[in-house]
Amino acid sequence: MLRSVFAATVVAFFCSILPNAAQAQASDYRYPEKTALSEFDEAVFFFGGQFHKDWFVDSFTPWNATFDDTYLIAAGYQRTWLDWKDVRIGTEIGISGRIGSAASSAEIWGAVYGRYDGFVVGNFRFSPLFSIGLSYATGTQGYEGERMNVWGRYQPLLVYLGPEIAFSLVDQPQWEAFTRFHHRSGAYGLIADMDASNAVTAGIRYKF
Repeated sequence: MLRSVFAATVVAFFCSILPNAAQAQASDYRYPEKTALSEFDEAVFFFGGQFHKDWFVDSFTPWNATFDDTYLIAAGYQRTWLDWKDVRIGTEIGISGRIGSAASSAEIWGAVYGRYDGFVVGNFRFSPLFSIGLSYATGTQGYEGERMNVWGRYQPLLVYLGPEIAFSLVDQPQWEAFTRFHHRSGAYGLIADMDASNAVTAGIRYKF
């Protein structure tokens, strides 16, 4: 399932940029070297993936993770508020459906994010992003439900983390493919003493 998500993301990414290749030759989409807002200060994004039973740090080595039978489909909106050269700071909101074999639920989150757009190799840009905020889920399923039972009660409001790495073409930066680690937890006892859920995802972002 995870391989299928990544493969579909790569195919969709290249299908979206190839029709605009000729137009990209005639236009300069490079980020301007300025301290005002960048050329693209808003974005919508869509992603999907699968939850696993291990801890947050294990998302960074998904080939070693034990995946659950719960899947994620999500969409969101981002807005850049502070822009200095290649550094962007902004906010995002998102909504997701969490689909399990025994139960399903919905999630909404809001977060502050920071990203860096300065890693460029040839025509390829690599942009790390880190978001932190709050997540509210209407229910639990899969391994998250088991962790809630150990905690002793259902805790709908948790801390959200969404580290990701995005890939784009320098001459077409309005389109991005990315992989994100979708995480909910109690923040080491700040809200609850548990690592609730972790998903490895891939998606597409359009900036405007």
